[in-house]
Amino acid sequence: MSSENSADVLIIGGGAAGCSVAMQLALRKLRVIVLERASLGSGSTGRAAGLVGQLRSNSRETLLLKKGLEVVQNLEAQSDTKLFEKTGSLHVASTESRAEEIRAFVKMGKSIDFEIDLVDSAEASRLLPCMKTDDLIEIAYCPSDGHFQPAELLAAYVKTARKEGAVFKINTPFEKPIIQGGRIQGVHAGGQNYYAPVVVNAAGPWSSLVGRKTETSVPTATLGHFYLIARPIDGIPIGSHDAAIRDRGNRIYTRPEVGGILIGTYEAEPIEYDMEKFPPDFDMPNMKPERDSLNVAMLIDNASKRFPFINERTPMTVTHGIMTFTPDGFPLCGPADELEGLFHCTGFCGRGVFQSTCIGLVMADLITKGSTEYDIDHIISNRFKNDQSLINPETVQVKCRERYSGHYGVWKK
Repeated sequence: MSSENSADVLIIGGGAAGCSVAMQLALRKLRVIVLERASLGSGSTGRAAGLVGQLRSNSRETLLLKKGLEVVQNLEAQSDTKLFEKTGSLHVASTESRAEEIRAFVKMGKSIDFEIDLVDSAEASRLLPCMKTDDLIEIAYCPSDGHFQPAELLAAYVKTARKEGAVFKINTPFEKPIIQGGRIQGVHAGGQNYYAPVVVNAAGPWSSLVGRKTETSVPTATLGHFYLIARPIDGIPIGSHDAAIRDRGNRIYTRPEVGGILIGTYEAEPIEYDMEKFPPDFDMPNMKPERDSLNVAMLIDNASKRFPFINERTPMTVTHGIMTFTPDGFPLCGPADELEGLFHCTGFCGRGVFQSTCIGLVMADLITKGSTEYDIDHIISNRFKNDQSLINPETVQVKCRERYSGHYGVWKK
């Protein structure tokens, strides 16, 4: 057994989640090897918008995300690099049902001392001048929100982890597990054996394939997602510190981007992918959406309802990536019941970059101590074990698609 191929923990997947876990484990002086099938950040992380929206319908999730921002602030201080762009975010409603949702959202935020307030359309126009506001009934503003540049956050994780001794192996795809005595002992990846008593499945869209090969449950679906970046337009004011928005009625989110604006959508009919059908050399950055596709047309149409200057002739680039969704919209993080030594860290439902900031802490706790101080019942990986309906893979796919299409459904108190 080669010492250079042995570690305390092996991590399958070099995206934001895997690299955050690697950093936190390395900071605790564990030997870590990250095995990435292509290049670091070349999966969902490299296609992410990087939004930072802290207030969630689940207060436990909000508290975890606030802790994640503290992790980033520490990284910024250590590296003297700006990772978080604080712009604030607006939540807007143009129907009474959505307005009631926002009022409840504000009430919940205030109940946990989160900074959020209702504002009028004049204030919203000041915070985001290019947005149409004449149809809005209710608007909330979260001043502490913003966004990351995913590549920069990933680089900070990797730099810190490497400084503490973590090793990153690129072009090293997972092939099969090494199992002895009912527990995982390592993996075969990139033509070589790697050994560790703990293996973390942070393979993003490929995590369900890891689940199949390890005969463990990973109830997820891999779904396409689109966003556009409209380039700067004469006469349209878009500042680099303008507020982001969530317009759930029109199924869109936005943030400023290099003088223009990034706009994404959670459409009602997402494209579903079978990762097994992609060739071994599949590279997500090479996905090129067709401008005449229905999904792109819906994105542009939804964007135009809040930003009338957006149309099919607007100079823009369209990004197409793949997200990993779970049946309830929360990730799968923790030990696999079926195989000792295996942990899952996947299913981030379009929020993986931001969630990675706190998930590294949670996973490091679970791996090193077997428990964590954080309330994680909503994200623990075995929470579906008694749901007999999810034994059927087709049911899993249906529920995940419904969760994606309902991602901007009316929020319940």
